[in-house]
Amino acid sequence: MLVRIGFIGMGGIAQRHLESLNDNPDAELVAYCDIELEKAEQAVQQYGGNAYDDFAAMLEREELDGVVICTPPFAHGDIELAACEKGLHMLIEKPVTLNVAMARPILEAVEAAGIITVVAYKYRWDDHVNKAREMLQGQTIGLVFGNFWGRTPGVAWWRIKEQSGGQNVEQTTHIFDMARFLAGEITRVQAFGTLQIMNSVYPDFDVWDATAANLEFANGAVGTISSTCLSQHWGQSSLRVLGHDIMVNVVGDTLSWASEDGEGEYTKQVDGYGEEARVFVEAVMTGNRIQIRSDYADAVRSLAVTEATNRSIENGGEVVEVADILA
Repeated sequence: MLVRIGFIGMGGIAQRHLESLNDNPDAELVAYCDIELEKAEQAVQQYGGNAYDDFAAMLEREELDGVVICTPPFAHGDIELAACEKGLHMLIEKPVTLNVAMARPILEAVEAAGIITVVAYKYRWDDHVNKAREMLQGQTIGLVFGNFWGRTPGVAWWRIKEQSGGQNVEQTTHIFDMARFLAGEITRVQAFGTLQIMNSVYPDFDVWDATAANLEFANGAVGTISSTCLSQHWGQSSLRVLGHDIMVNVVGDTLSWASEDGEGEYTKQVDGYGEEARVFVEAVMTGNRIQIRSDYADAVRSLAVTEATNRSIENGGEVVEVADILA
C-alpha cells in the first residue's frame, strides 16, 4: 500500500520534504496546494498529481492518507482542524502555530481524532545530534549554550511579529527544541531583545534584531540561547552542552566532544529530512508511533518556551514560567 500524500504550502522548506518523500518507495505524492497556484503547478510538473489554491477543495476531492503542512506560522489552524475532521495524518513544519493559545484547539482535535503527527524539528532526526544525546545519557548537565545567527529571510511575513512570531518562534525554535532534546525540559525563561537596526532597513520590520534568553532546566542546569537576524555576512547555529566529565558541541552538521574517554569529531551522515519522512510514512502504514521523536504535543512544549522568551522581552525581562504558558 502506498501512502497518498498531499502538500499544503509550497514555499522553500516544502521542497526539502517533497524531495524526501519522493525518494520514499512507500509514499505517493498526489496533490499540492498554495495560495500562489503556480507554486503548486510547479510541483505537478516535477512530481505529478494535481494542483490547488484552496486547501479545503484539495482535501475534499483527493483521496489522501496524510498531508504535509508547510505554511507560515500565522496560517495554521483551519488546515489542521480540517485534516483532523477527515482523519488525515500530518507532517507539520515548525513552529506549529504562532502561540500556544492557537495550538491548543488543534492539539485537542489531534488527540480526539487519534491521528499520527510528526513535527519537523529536523535536528531530532540528524544522526550527529542523536549521537550527542547518547553521549549525554546519565551525565549531570550544568550549562547549555546555543545560538541562531543569520540574515533576515526574504519573505515579507517573517518581518512582522503577528505573522511569524519573531525569530525565536520561527527560527531559533530549532535550537530551543534541540536543547530540550539533549538537556531536558526548560522550566523558566528570562529574555531581553533589541530593535534598532533592521527597522531602518525594512519599514514594516517589528521583530527583534537580536535576543538573548537565559534558561533554567528541570534538572538544575542553566543556559543561554541568543538569536540575531541582522548579519549581512555569515550565519551559524549551534548548541553546546557541558557537564563535569563531558562537553558536546553541535555546530551545523558537525558534532565534536571531549570526555574522560578522549576527544573526537563526527560529521552528519544521516539527514533529518529523510528520517522524519521515513518515520512518518512508516507510522501511517503501521500505526506504530514508537519512532516518532516530536509529535504535536511535544512540539507545543517547544512553542511554549519560545513564547515565554517573547513574553519576557515584552515585559522588561521578567522571569516567565513555561508552565504558565502551557496552563
